[in-house]
Amino acid sequence: MSSRKKPGVAFWTTVVVVLLVAYPLSIGPTIWICDQEWSPEWAWPAYWQAYDPIISVCNDGPAPLDDAINWYVNLWR
Repeated sequence: MSSRKKPGVAFWTTVVVVLLVAYPLSIGPTIWICDQEWSPEWAWPAYWQAYDPIISVCNDGPAPLDDAINWYVNLWR
């Protein structure tokens, strides 16, 4: 039998932090990469699909959240 433990609180806290913090913050560098001339043509559709949840919040969410996301993305442009 395996003596592996189930994931604990520290593991799940790390997962939540990555999902709630790192993922939204990564949209800025992604936009920067897409804006570079060396970025391939397929980059925009792929990145738009990857960040569709954030884009949906931007389009359908409350105005202050939309403003914050747009401000952050424009820092990278």
